[in-house]
Amino acid sequence: MSAIPEVLSRLARDPGVEARTRDTVASILAEVRAGGPEGGLERALTIGARLDGVTLDAASARVPPSAMRAAADTLAHTSSELVSALGQMIEHVRTFALAQRAALSDVRVPLPGGGEVGERWLPLRRVGVYVPGGRAFYPSTLVMTVIPAMCAGVRRIVAVTPPRASGLDPVLLATAHLVGLDELYTVGGAQGIAFLAHGEPEVDLVAGPGNRFVAEAKRQLVGTAGIDSLAGPTEILVLADGSADPARVAEDLLAQAEHDPDAAAVLASTSDTLLDAVAQELAARVATSPRKEIVEASLSSYGFLLHGDKEALVAFAQAFAPEHLELVVHDPDDWRDALTTASALFVGSASAEAFGDYGAGPNHVLPTNRTARYSSPLGVATYMKRQSVLALSNADARAMGPWVGALADAENLVHHARSARLRG
Repeated sequence: MSAIPEVLSRLARDPGVEARTRDTVASILAEVRAGGPEGGLERALTIGARLDGVTLDAASARVPPSAMRAAADTLAHTSSELVSALGQMIEHVRTFALAQRAALSDVRVPLPGGGEVGERWLPLRRVGVYVPGGRAFYPSTLVMTVIPAMCAGVRRIVAVTPPRASGLDPVLLATAHLVGLDELYTVGGAQGIAFLAHGEPEVDLVAGPGNRFVAEAKRQLVGTAGIDSLAGPTEILVLADGSADPARVAEDLLAQAEHDPDAAAVLASTSDTLLDAVAQELAARVATSPRKEIVEASLSSYGFLLHGDKEALVAFAQAFAPEHLELVVHDPDDWRDALTTASALFVGSASAEAFGDYGAGPNHVLPTNRTARYSSPLGVATYMKRQSVLALSNADARAMGPWVGALADAENLVHHARSARLRG
């Protein structure tokens, strides 16, 4: 078992970007931007051919809706159980997203003279979503990124995903049809992000996780387009006491570790007995895991077992601000109010993080690397903006003119003062 200060130090990933990655991405963005809106896709595909070894032209890079529909029809005949599972995920995510939208209320404040001031929520016009496809395709990420945008009222949603010589995963294509997506391009990496921002879509916001090149492309586009977040390696922290089931805890840690060799899987417990039992479970399960190489690498670098009292573990969780936090204790209500910095909180032994990944409702695109201290999961609000509204009556303007003029005088803004007094 490790000491808490040591673990916090190991988990504090350096947010800096390797110079080679930064320069490579800058070159890709510049090359695509130079093509302009009409030539952006062709330039992105040329870069993709160099990097991915898959040659496509603009016509073949866009997946026709008929191909998505055909994939869904085939899947319905070959795996009705999977189609049903996809439908359940889509339904849960859509229901949650619609509830999020309903909670975003406009603000209207009446003024004494009969006018009003306020604020209204508006959907963005065009958004781009990135669906990873490096080690595997992720239909679940397509659902998580596209449905909230639809529920927000975004009129144009453009998805990109990396190409493969053998073609796109049919389950991904079927999922695109099931959610109602009609604009999907096979262009990935930093060049895919560049196409979204500088190519013909010229989106207002780019969302979705990806590798370090995707994350760096998003970082360099800040100010050109909105960015949902800059995701790093995935993380889980399990806070548990002696009531937790060692087998469940071990599998939940492995479920996170299997994502990536850089994934962090941490158990912090008030019970030495539980820690010893989980260590034994992990050893046995890793030895027979089909993903042994990945989980061993993850656990050896970023897998930790910690012991402490409740106060120490809460302080550790608050400092770590993990992407996922499972709370597996006898009385979770006695803990949860103090746990404010995690991206997503999973309360009780039944609430496995896997349910969050696959559609219980809340989004699985979450802040990582301690950014959850100040940022939020992807959701409907990600794809919307607030607009202030001032609708003053003449009476309101007359009442405000003198004191607004006085404030402008104090800041030596002469024409502000004159503009206000003309109404007063």
